[in-house]
Amino acid sequence: MDRKILQDIKINQIHPVYFLYGEEEFLLEETLDWIRQQLCGRSTGDREWNEVVFDLDETPIQSVLQELETPSFFGDRRWIIARNASFFGNHKSKVEHDLDLFLEYIKDPHPDNILILTMLGSSLDKRKKVVKQIEKVAKVLKFDPLEGQGLHKFVAKRFQLLQVQVDREVINRLIELVGNHLRLLAQECQKVALFAGKQGVVTLDQVDQLVVRTLEQDVFRLTDQMGKHNKENAIQIYRDLVFQKEDPIKILALITRQLRIMLQGKLLAQTGKNEKEIASLLKLHPYPVKLALQRGNSYSEEQLKVLLELAIEADQDIKSNRIIDKEFAVERLLLRM
Repeated sequence: MDRKILQDIKINQIHPVYFLYGEEEFLLEETLDWIRQQLCGRSTGDREWNEVVFDLDETPIQSVLQELETPSFFGDRRWIIARNASFFGNHKSKVEHDLDLFLEYIKDPHPDNILILTMLGSSLDKRKKVVKQIEKVAKVLKFDPLEGQGLHKFVAKRFQLLQVQVDREVINRLIELVGNHLRLLAQECQKVALFAGKQGVVTLDQVDQLVVRTLEQDVFRLTDQMGKHNKENAIQIYRDLVFQKEDPIKILALITRQLRIMLQGKLLAQTGKNEKEIASLLKLHPYPVKLALQRGNSYSEEQLKVLLELAIEADQDIKSNRIIDKEFAVERLLLRM
């Protein structure tokens, strides 16, 4: 994400067209709200007079352009938000958008009306004229999922804003438990910070007691039990997850992912790479990589390859309907492993 674009907005250097897109919905929405607050703070009228929001899945771009040509009631700056601008990607819209009219507008946009387009997803169709043009004329902000150091900085910043003290080990534990789900991470940061109190210290015990484990963390426990040859415990964890209505296919996907990380980590470690280098190459936070390397020590390279093949085979059996009962397919995999 281009921080300079946000810095310019902060000092009131506003561009007439912005395009926010990417897979990380939480960061996109949070940034959009921040931009709205900056614009609202410099307007004499209320937000309800100066802000208009459209859903481009329901409304054609022509209606947005009409609104952009309408001056402010107070003679002040207005901003028009157009969500779900899927015509920049490969998604087929339910409504007809006059993109030629849109291209004409963005060549010479209204100076006092700000257009903010958003799209969830990172796949822009670079062949389209509209994509080439928006990249030329708009201020573009892309929001990719955070990994590694970026994820660590996100959590550290949250705690700083909440005015509590926290060390690296606590941040690592929180990421281990929650993963890179930013909305959930933000919620859990707020929860433990409230417990610690303003200017308080967040401890590992508080995180372990207060933070709800994610499915990924439970699969970590499952693969850990498998590595320790505790078959009964592994199957019990799996059955508990199924009882909690977790999808066996999703559990299988996470088991496969864990096995792949353990195998990749082991192979990279054999070439002399350290944990930090491996995390960077795999685009993962260092702490899950550290755990994967530790758990990977329970298996030989050949065992991990066989286990990964079995997991992929189970997935193919389910998807090809060779095994109808997906719960049984995953449990059979655990028994074979």
